[in-house]
Amino acid sequence: MISCTNFGYTYKLISSGDYLAFMFSEEVDKALKDMGFSELTEVQKKTIPLMINGKNVIVRAKTGSGKTAAFGIPIVELGYKSLVITPTRELTRQVSSHIKSIGKYKSVKVAEIYGGMPYNKQLRELKGADVVVATPGRLLDLWGKGEIDLEEFEVVIIDEADLMLDMGFIEDVEMILSHTSNRKITGLFSATIPKEIEELASKFVTNPERVYVCEGLANVEHKFLQVEDDWRSKVKSLRKEEEKGIIVFVRTRSRVAKLVEMLDNAVELRGDLPQRVRNQNIDAFRRGEYDVLVTTDVASRGLDIPLVHKVINFDAPQDLKTYIHRIGRTGRMGKSGVAITFITRRDLWLEKEVKKLIGKEIDA
Repeated sequence: MISCTNFGYTYKLISSGDYLAFMFSEEVDKALKDMGFSELTEVQKKTIPLMINGKNVIVRAKTGSGKTAAFGIPIVELGYKSLVITPTRELTRQVSSHIKSIGKYKSVKVAEIYGGMPYNKQLRELKGADVVVATPGRLLDLWGKGEIDLEEFEVVIIDEADLMLDMGFIEDVEMILSHTSNRKITGLFSATIPKEIEELASKFVTNPERVYVCEGLANVEHKFLQVEDDWRSKVKSLRKEEEKGIIVFVRTRSRVAKLVEMLDNAVELRGDLPQRVRNQNIDAFRRGEYDVLVTTDVASRGLDIPLVHKVINFDAPQDLKTYIHRIGRTGRMGKSGVAITFITRRDLWLEKEVKKLIGKEIDA
């Protein structure tokens, strides 16, 4: 059963404008107001005081619950040289942008390190960087070339740890952690904590404080629409749902390209596009230039786009875990969202499993 345990942590709160804040510095307090913070989320309230007081943490909370600020605020406040490891290029850009916003009045310099982009630009960013946000492969590549010293980092965060596992990066993460022996604070953040992640934590996270908060599927309305198992039937159903701020998930890259051509104002995101094009497409969708983003599961991995209020599973996911990550693109930061899944007879198991999971949350 999914539980929402209150561990009884005590921390000092002060009134700050319209929200309750910790004893943040004036610069961070101002930045948070600029970012539109009206209150801290549960995971932020429980995690921030622990990290600011030098505790290692293992945090399990759903995507969209505010985990980035939960580690981003302590990173900026403490001022330690910090490393955040992320599983995807898109998530690297997103986390980097978030930390830049939190640290803008402290002049925090953040470097983005990921594959598919020129080395020279990233090497320039590394010079004098206070925070490095990186994917494992490019980080180890630069470390192997002697361009980055892993021993310099005093705070190390593993973000979306379960996705690291799914994408085959755990050995890379272990290599990085084994060469960051000067860590003062280690944080492991994940939507789920499978046994492999527990084993990773037992090796590298000493005496951690655990913060487990509700999965929070209840703020998403789940709809299951039975359709015939053919392209025409699915496209007809999709057209009825077309509006601004939708992410549509399909199984393969070729299906992404085919579906984008059939929709009125859609843009694509798939793994075989050049990184520059992927960045441009996501940024254009984020600005509202397109109504629909059509993608494979590459975009279910941590993307935070505030205008997304609906997720449509054009092709049903293969398992419940993928479903949870997909629908996590909506209903974020306390907002409501809608998840619509087109199902055929062979997908009926998914509807039963989702209803069972939601029931457990309500019972908890």
